[in-house]
Amino acid sequence: MSITPDQERGFYDAVYSPFLDRPSEELAVNRDVMIRTLNDPKQPVYERRRLYLRILDRLLALPLNGSRILDYGCGPADWGVWMATEGAHVTVLDLSPAAVQLGLKRAAASGVADRVRGEARDASDLSCFADAEFDIIYASAAVHHTLKYQHAFEDLVRVLKPGGVLVLAETLGNNPVLNLGRRLRAKVQGEAEEQGEEIILSESEIRLLRTTFREVHTEEMHLLAMGKRLLRGRFTSKWARQCLRLLEIIDDVILYTLPFLKRYCGEIVIVAVK
Repeated sequence: MSITPDQERGFYDAVYSPFLDRPSEELAVNRDVMIRTLNDPKQPVYERRRLYLRILDRLLALPLNGSRILDYGCGPADWGVWMATEGAHVTVLDLSPAAVQLGLKRAAASGVADRVRGEARDASDLSCFADAEFDIIYASAAVHHTLKYQHAFEDLVRVLKPGGVLVLAETLGNNPVLNLGRRLRAKVQGEAEEQGEEIILSESEIRLLRTTFREVHTEEMHLLAMGKRLLRGRFTSKWARQCLRLLEIIDDVILYTLPFLKRYCGEIVIVAVK
């Protein structure tokens, strides 16, 4: 089945629309809120806390204050709004108008409405942006969704200024065993095709980045620890958190000893300089 932009837009509108009814105090975001949320076992994002805490570090190492930033495929827009609270001028972009509306509401709740604007459009058309408009582009599990759009990657590069930085938090699809597990889990749990989980960043896209950007730094993580997917929804239990931590420690040892196995990890942080 080929998913159209309209189908994908409808799916994510349905995902994000309910959040628009939440009170402002629940939508406000800042650095403390981000860190607290990532470390909260009750939050779905806890499963990927290690990935996103690393992303937080990488973004904080950049000059956010005063920078022009594109939150590409912003989803709930927590990352874009957080960067605005650090002094950035942020554009939140998503296929879903509900996601963009949510981002603007979160910006108002966080006191940074004057530093956040929104654009609802698919990744195949960034014509609303000038060449070299942004200092930083951040995409959280979004680029793998946009690979299916012709010229989306080229347009993404176009709007980043020379010397600008692209920061990606992505799933990695080089491991055939892990990919099979993803497909089986999606089928068993009845995940909608509109989620686009069958489209995953792989070595070919990383090679494309290396031929396009003058510097590309990758940090692969979670090999055996991708077993965390089997613990989804159970992290409020101490035993589940201990299992995950043990798997992460084992991964650290394996990947330090056998670094060639990094390409088979399930998640990746990418920092690319144009």
